[in-house]
Amino acid sequence: MSTDSLQDRSPRTRRVAAWPALATALCFLAVLCLAAGMRIPDLTLRPVHGDEANQAVKTGQLFETGKYRYDPHEHHGPSLYYLTLPVLYSCGVPSFEASSIAHFRAVPVIFGLLLIALLWPLRNSLGGAATVWTALLMAVSTPLVFYSRYYVQEMLLVCFVQAAFVSGWLYLHRPRLLWALAFGCCLGLIHATKETSIVIVFSACLAGAAVLLLGRLRDKTPFHTQLESVLNRRMAGHFTAALLMAGFVSITLFSSLYTHARGPLDSLLTYTGYFARAEGAGSAGLHDKPWYYYLLLLSYVYRQAGPRWTEAPVLLAGCLGAVAVLVMKRSGETPREREAAVQILFRRFLLFYTLFMLVIYSLIPYKTPWNLLPFYHGVLLLAGLGIAGVLRAARYTLPRAMLVALALAGVALIARQSYLGNFTYFADARNPYVYAHPSRAVERLVERVADIAAIAETGRDLHINIIRPDGDYWPLPWYLRAYTRVGWWHKIPDHADADILFAAPELYESLKVHLNDQYLVEFHALRPGVLLHAYIRQDLWDVFIKSRGGG
Repeated sequence: MSTDSLQDRSPRTRRVAAWPALATALCFLAVLCLAAGMRIPDLTLRPVHGDEANQAVKTGQLFETGKYRYDPHEHHGPSLYYLTLPVLYSCGVPSFEASSIAHFRAVPVIFGLLLIALLWPLRNSLGGAATVWTALLMAVSTPLVFYSRYYVQEMLLVCFVQAAFVSGWLYLHRPRLLWALAFGCCLGLIHATKETSIVIVFSACLAGAAVLLLGRLRDKTPFHTQLESVLNRRMAGHFTAALLMAGFVSITLFSSLYTHARGPLDSLLTYTGYFARAEGAGSAGLHDKPWYYYLLLLSYVYRQAGPRWTEAPVLLAGCLGAVAVLVMKRSGETPREREAAVQILFRRFLLFYTLFMLVIYSLIPYKTPWNLLPFYHGVLLLAGLGIAGVLRAARYTLPRAMLVALALAGVALIARQSYLGNFTYFADARNPYVYAHPSRAVERLVERVADIAAIAETGRDLHINIIRPDGDYWPLPWYLRAYTRVGWWHKIPDHADADILFAAPELYESLKVHLNDQYLVEFHALRPGVLLHAYIRQDLWDVFIKSRGGG
C-alpha cells in the first residue's frame, strides 16, 4: 500500500474517531431538552408555598424600592433576591403586584437547567458516558425537578456547588488565574445563598483530607507527592486570589451593594442561630426528623394511597459508582497516567464529599425535603459513574444492551414519578416532596376575597385583617399583595372590625367580644391542619349573594 493511500485515509479515520464525541454531544443536548420539558411547563400550577411567598415578598421589596437588608434571623442569603431581578426586568414586569409566581419560579428553573449544562465541562473527569447518564438522571429526578420549580434557595446552592466543581476541575487540569477567580466567585455565591454553605465547605475540607489519606494507604503515595500532582508553588497566588474573590462576592451581596455595612458581619453571626435551628430550637421540634429520614425519603415512600415513590435506581447506581471509584488505583508517571491520577483524585473527592454531606445532614435533627439536594447532587454524579462503569465492564454486545435497557427502565420509572409529582400530585400530601404545603383550598380563600372586593365600593382598598397568634399566615402576603389595606396581627387588635377578617379557630370566642359589626363566618384551610375562620361583613355578603342571583 502506497504512502499516498495512507495519507488519503487519515482524514476519514479522524472523522470516524470523531463520531463518538459527536454522539455524546447530541445525546447530552437531547437530555437538556428533556430537562427543560420537565421543568418549564405550567409554572403557576402549584399553589404558592409559604416559604416561596416569603422569598417572593422579600424580592418584591427589593424590586420596588431598590433596598435590601440581610435578616440573619428569618431569611437566607441575598443571592436569590438579586438574581431574580434580571428575570423581572427582562419580562417587563412593572410592579410586584403585576408579577406572577411564574416569574419567580423561572429563576430556579434556569439554575436547575444550568446545573445539568455544567456537567459538560466535567466530561473529561467523569467520562463522556457517565456525563450523559448523570445528566439523564438529573433531568428526570423527582426531587430535582420538583425543587427546580420551587422558589427557594436550594437549586441555586446546588448549581453554585456544581460550578465550583467545574472551575476547580478546570483549574487542576490547566491552572489559570481565570479558573481560580471563577472558583472563588462560586465560593462567594455559595456563602451568599444559604447558611448550609458551612456544611458544604466543611464536607469538602474533610473530603480533601480523606482523599490524601486514601492515597497514602492504598496507593502508598506520600502526601507531598499527591499534593504536587495537583498543586505547585505558583498556585499559592491563585489560591489567595480565589479567597479574595470569594470575599468580594459575598461582601458585595451581603452589604446590599455596599449600602449596609453590617450585612457581612451578620452573615457570620447568623451561624449561632443556624446551629440552634439545626438542633431543633426555635421550631418546637416541628421539623425534627430521625437520622434516616433522607434515606427513607429517597428509598421508598407509600402513604396508603397514590403512587409509590422511590429513587432506588439512583441509589443503587450511586453505590456502584462508589465501588468503581474505590477500586481505581493510581499507577505510572507518564503524562497520560498523571492526568488519569488527577481524574482519580477528583472522583475520590466526589465520593468522600457526598458521604460526609450525607452523614452530617443525617445527624442534624432539623430536616426538610429540599435540604437533601446538596448531598443528593453528589449521589447523582456517582450514579452516572456507576452506570458507565458497569456498561464498560460488559465486554459483549448482548449483555451490554441488556444493561442499557435495565438502566433506561430505571430512568423511565423515575421520569414517570417525576411527572406525577410535578403535574398530578403537585400539592398532594401523598407526594413526599410536598411538605407543609398549601392545598388548592388556599386559592378558594383568595377567590372569596376577590369576590367581595369586586362588589365592594372600596374595591382593592378593602380593609382586611389577618389574626394568627403564631404569625403563621404565609402564603397570604403573596396572594393579598394587590390589596392596600391589609393588617397582619399576632393578637386581637383593639379595633378588630374590618370588611373581611381571617382568624385562627381558637380565637372564635374571644374575637366575638371585639367585633361590633355583623359577620358571616366561613371555614377555610391555609394548608392541611391549619384552618382559618373567614369573617365577611354581613352587608357585603348580602350584596355578593344578590350579585350571584341569590335572594
